[in-house]
Formats: sequence, structure tokens, C-alpha cells
Amino acid sequence: MRQLLKKIYIGIGIAGTFTVAACNTDFLNTRPLGEATKDDVWQDQALAEAFVNEIYNGLSSGGFLETMLSSATDETMFTHNYGMKNMGEATISPTDAEYVNTRGTFRWGELYKRIRACNVFFQNIQKVPFDKTATAERLKGETYFLRAYFYHQLVRAYGGVPLIDTVYTLDDKDYTVVRNSFSECVEHIIRDCDSAAANLHGKEGITVKGRATEGAALALKSRMLIYAASDLYDFPTASGKSTVIAAAATPAVLGYTTGNRTERWQRAKAAAWTVMELGRYSLAFPSPASPQEASANYQQMFLGDNTESIFSRYFLNAKSEAGGQIGLYNGLNGYHNWSGNTPTQLLIDDYEMADGTPFNWGDLSHKSNPYLNRDPRFYASILYDGANWRARPSDVAAKDPANQAQTGVYEVWDAEGGRTINSPGLDTRQGPVENWNGSFTGYYMKKFIDPNVDAQYFRQEVPYPVFRFTEILFNYAEACIGLGEDEEARKYLNMIRKRAGMPDITESGAALLARFQREKEIEMVFEEQRFYDVRRWMIAPSTVGRALRGINVVGKLKPNVKVTLYQHDENSYDYTYTPVTLVNENRIWLDKMYFMPLQRDEMNRNNKLVQNPGY
Repeated sequence: MRQLLKKIYIGIGIAGTFTVAACNTDFLNTRPLGEATKDDVWQDQALAEAFVNEIYNGLSSGGFLETMLSSATDETMFTHNYGMKNMGEATISPTDAEYVNTRGTFRWGELYKRIRACNVFFQNIQKVPFDKTATAERLKGETYFLRAYFYHQLVRAYGGVPLIDTVYTLDDKDYTVVRNSFSECVEHIIRDCDSAAANLHGKEGITVKGRATEGAALALKSRMLIYAASDLYDFPTASGKSTVIAAAATPAVLGYTTGNRTERWQRAKAAAWTVMELGRYSLAFPSPASPQEASANYQQMFLGDNTESIFSRYFLNAKSEAGGQIGLYNGLNGYHNWSGNTPTQLLIDDYEMADGTPFNWGDLSHKSNPYLNRDPRFYASILYDGANWRARPSDVAAKDPANQAQTGVYEVWDAEGGRTINSPGLDTRQGPVENWNGSFTGYYMKKFIDPNVDAQYFRQEVPYPVFRFTEILFNYAEACIGLGEDEEARKYLNMIRKRAGMPDITESGAALLARFQREKEIEMVFEEQRFYDVRRWMIAPSTVGRALRGINVVGKLKPNVKVTLYQHDENSYDYTYTPVTLVNENRIWLDKMYFMPLQRDEMNRNNKLVQNPGY
């Protein structure tokens, strides 16, 4: 009987529940507690700011991705042979442009998604009940900057692109649109930069780290205008240097077909000067006391903020961000790192001697010790055979108590066998520690790698410098060279040289331009400048078109010396250094690579797009 009553009560309870539910249908209209509708966003200041925060994710990890843009240039080689080889071998096409899909740098669809988000913001911002006008202005300024930045990424990769300032909806009948001219794109970016700067003026005190500022907007304007004045984007100049560009069906998409180039240089010079006149930024560590101090300063400069930081992308060890893994991606395999983007011998040879003269393999003193008396930035940027580095991990420490990069093959004494044997270095592809991750080139990155972080287990918090003051000085000097103002250009180039502990540049004319281009290569190494610079200067055939080269290092014991545990020691070893051509990539240059191809999928979606020449 009790069991029967219990079942009746339960049945009544369940029936009552459904009866109440049937009478109250409000639960069908409940809203997820963790989500906000699009209407909610524009009725709440905090949600509107969160919307802008998400747009910043379009910056990805800056240049700190596993496959760095440097490996599509003569700076580095990507060890693992995915996502890069078709760039170096000029085999990329509209149908296999997978590289474009692996990076945020100039990923067409991803960038337009962020541009759309910017347009959504501008369409709705007037609805938000801000408690302070300054907050609204700041968010507007940041969003203008972000839209300008995303467009500049597209334009410097593809040339003119469709300019979209409205928000498409499902009710629109036609989503196809033609590419705007290069000059129209430049002016659009400049207008957004000016709007960003105007809205962000005076907001430095309320802007948190990592957000756009007036200085960031003006730095972007400076970069875009120095590009606009360059050879590649002056169609008469570019077509005279490239038959592929000369055959373009729509020249205005690729550059200026008319107009005064001198005025473009003047405009670029003025934009750089505006940033310099702000007085907020300066060269970090401008006057080192010695080459050793210059090298230490340069290394330290890229491990945190300093006086020349204009706009950076920041990372936290506590978050699983790719940017914080730059040490793991590029560190030595003998430290259980992946040695992804490894410096080439081409880059190493471009570093000058400490006295400012070129390095030369034909000079016996250079050949016998190629790492002696080089530009101080070399020692801060490159890990080479015998370079001192951080303590080895515990399972490797006994093999290298000296904590030195080992990228060669060395003789050691085998006491048991009573003979010398060859011992591959710990950081080689023949070594005993994860040899599949070893460098093919014989070098490793040092710049941006925090020596105090065990990259095998921890992420570093080194920021990626999207814009730094040195780039502005380069922009100013380049514009001066373009205007024939060589003395003014040398003044600012030599400020950069002084900070590096290098002697002054004294050249003029074409020789000055060549020194300028070499100086920027070395100073801005691994900062995603080289990829675009060699194109806009139209020197790619003689730079990134070179065959890949690396180094073979051999250490032979001196007579009567018996070393059983190797460490770099010129008293015990005679070293030979042999540059070698690498066969891992058939590096060539084809003029179609001056511009990236529009992906076939995008062209199928929009039949009004015109492909770049050569593809």
C-alpha cells in the first residue's frame, strides 16, 4: 500500500510539473546566460568595448607564428617543410595558396572578416550610451586604426583590393565588387589613420597596454606612405623593371599610373616627421659605451617595452597563445625545441664586420673565424656554433656543461677504444637529442628568445613589435634618399648605427641607397619587414632569389690533445667553416611573386575580381 501511495504522489508531482509548464511558456523564450544578442551589444558600453577587443584578435600573434614570414625571404629557412616551400620556390598559385591560409599576415578571408566587424562597429556605435565621450572617441580611434591596419596588410600583399565600408546582409542582391585602384586604397588607409589619430589624441593616459594609440595610427600612416612612394607601386618604374608587371591588364590596381612621385616622397617624409615630433618615442639605448654593450642592449631591447615601443602585441604565459611559444618554435633542438625558422648563411654573410667593411669568404682571416669581430647585432640576433646560451635541460646538461650552441661535428677522444671519433653536436640533425628538429642551416634565432625561460615547458611574455621608433627613422631616411637629401638621410641612419656600435655611413647616391637597404635588413631582422621591402624596392631577384646556403663546421683536435667531453675551445681544436648550398628548397625568383595571388575560391565567389599578373 505504501509503495502504491508513493507512486501516486510521484505521478501527481510529475503531472503538476507538466501542468505548470503547459500554462507557462516563458521558458521557451529564455536567453542563454553566457551570451548577448547583437542588440544587447549596442546598448551596453562594456559589451561594445568587448566587441572591439575581439577585433584585435585579427592581429593574431603578430609575427610570432610557427611559420614566420622571414622564411619566405633570405633571412631564414623553415626546417619542417610545410606552409613555406611554395613561397621560396615561387610555385604558389591561386589554387594551392595554402600558405595564405596558414597565416594571419595577409589571409584574405580572415582580414575581410575583421574589416566587416569594424564596419559593424561604425554602423552601431552611435547607439551606445557611453558615460564618457572620451571612451567613445577612444574606441572609434582604435577601430579606425584596426581597419586601416587590416587594409594595409591586404594592399601590401595584393595591390588594390575591394574597399568595403558597408555591412552586407542576406537581403543584398549582389555581393560582387571590383578591385579599387592602389591609390584609392592608399587614400582610404590614410583617412582611417588620420581619423584614428584624431580620436586617440590626448588618450595616452587612458589607453591600456596593447591598444592602439595616436602614435600607432601615425606610424601606420608613415609605413603606408613610404610604401606608396616605392618603386613597385610606381607603375612606370615597375613596368620598366618587370615584363610581368608591364603586361598587367589593370595597371592602376598595382600602383600609380600617373602623378608626381616626388610629392609622394615628400608626403612620406612629412608623415615620418610627424611621429618623430610627437616627442613620445626615442631610440632605446642610443649611446653604448662598447660593442659588447651595444650587443647586450640590442638583445635586451626585444625582451620587453622600452622608449621606442609604439605598438606591440603582448602575450601571457598563463594563456595558450602562439606568440608566447616563439622560443619553442625556434629554439635549439638540443634544448628540446623545434628549430623552426633558422637563419641562413645568406643573412649571416650580410652582417658587416665591426669596422663597417663587408664580410668576405675570400679573406682568409674572415674564413678562418667567420664569427669574430662582426656587427654587434649579429651576436644579439644569431646563435652560431660555439655561442654561449642558457643552461641545458636536466637530461642533456651532462653532455654540455659549457652551455654552448653545438652545430658542427667534432673529434673527441674515445679512451676505451684508444682513438679519436667524430661526435655530432647536440644541436645538429645527427646529434643525440631530437635530431629531426635540428637546423639544416647550422644557425638558430636568438633575437626575441628569452634566455630566462625554459621554452620546452613555459611560454615567454616577449611582445611582438608591430611598430617601433627605429622603423620611423628608416622611413624618414628612405624618403630623404628618394628626394636626394643624402646628408639628412645619413644623419638618422647613423643614429641607428651608433646605437648598434657601428661606424657612420658616408656614402651618397646609389651607394647610400644600397647601404640603407642593407642596414634595414640587419636592424629589422625577423620583424616581417624584409618580405615586403625586397618587393617594393624590386631587389627580390638578387636577394630572396638566391640559392639557400648554410654552414658546415668541423672541429679537429690539435696534436696530442685528448678531449673526452666536447666544448668549444680554440686552444684544443682547429675549426674549419665551409659554406654549402642547401638542396632542401630550390629557391628562385619569378616576377609574379611581387604580388600574392588572389585565391581561386575568392574569385569564384566574386567574378569581378581581376587576378594579379603572372598567375
